[in-house]
Amino acid sequence: MAQLLAIVVVIFHPWSEGRSEGRLRIDFLDVGQGDSALVTFPDNTTLLVDGGGKPGPFNARTPGEGTGEDGQFESDQRSIGEAVVSEYLWWRGLDHIDYILATHADADHIDGLNDVARNFVVRSALVARIPSRDSEYSEFTKTLGFERVPIRTVGRGDELKFGDVIVTVLWPVALTNPEAPSGNNDSVVLRVRYGSRSILLTGDIEAPAEKRILDGPNLVLDNLKADVVKVAHHGSKSSSTQGFIVATEARKAVISVGQTSVFGHPNKAVVERWMSSGAQVLTTGNCGTITVSTDGADLKVESFVTGRPDVDRLNEGSNECGQ
Repeated sequence: MAQLLAIVVVIFHPWSEGRSEGRLRIDFLDVGQGDSALVTFPDNTTLLVDGGGKPGPFNARTPGEGTGEDGQFESDQRSIGEAVVSEYLWWRGLDHIDYILATHADADHIDGLNDVARNFVVRSALVARIPSRDSEYSEFTKTLGFERVPIRTVGRGDELKFGDVIVTVLWPVALTNPEAPSGNNDSVVLRVRYGSRSILLTGDIEAPAEKRILDGPNLVLDNLKADVVKVAHHGSKSSSTQGFIVATEARKAVISVGQTSVFGHPNKAVVERWMSSGAQVLTTGNCGTITVSTDGADLKVESFVTGRPDVDRLNEGSNECGQ
């Protein structure tokens, strides 16, 4: 883990734009069937967790160019990483991203990171596995090599500190063979904590990984508690087991999914489980980009569709774009 130590304590970031206003901000982008979340730390460091990608047709409502009158992206054959993620980052005024993180090697998570690495200066890429025989991961490493972006590996128990924000890696367990497969249950799971607030990012983990996390050390189980959870695997019926939902104690559940999903996401029973636990369920397909921000005490949730923040009203039912 020696090379990881170089990035664990992050104090000064001269590249970063002054756009966080001293708050932790996470933008869950509307990338259709896929995941992409931009984390902007109070010290203005940026971390892009996944970049969306294949498979195809997508409806997206992120600010910027390329939208029709109905607010949806017109079909121009551009990749999601280019037409949605990169456009959003440019709209935010960014010309670099400090860190990109691929939760796992599925195309709808990793493919768009290729476009980001080509379009922006990237300090480092973070992964849990380096499966050279995986075609999607191989393409990713080729892009990173061409752009001279170093790769760092992370695993359970690692902490990345960005000023007063602590990002804890809850999953997967670090392996002696880093070339092990990088599937759904190998997804990187992160808890982002600032003051009394926390957000849980779960990648595409399914029931087996959820069980192993729940059966893990008490420290890991305690770290599952979060105000906001990015629901695993787009709300698939293979994830969001009752025990996992209860352990999070979340009051907001964000599902990254298209307005219509050929895979049937989100699963109705999954949505009902989250709602029965007391969480408000929001989907990017209905809400567009969903922004969560905090100063360590308050919590603001805002969507591109409604354009209005929901401040510290975490148990008062759905808003216009909720379930």
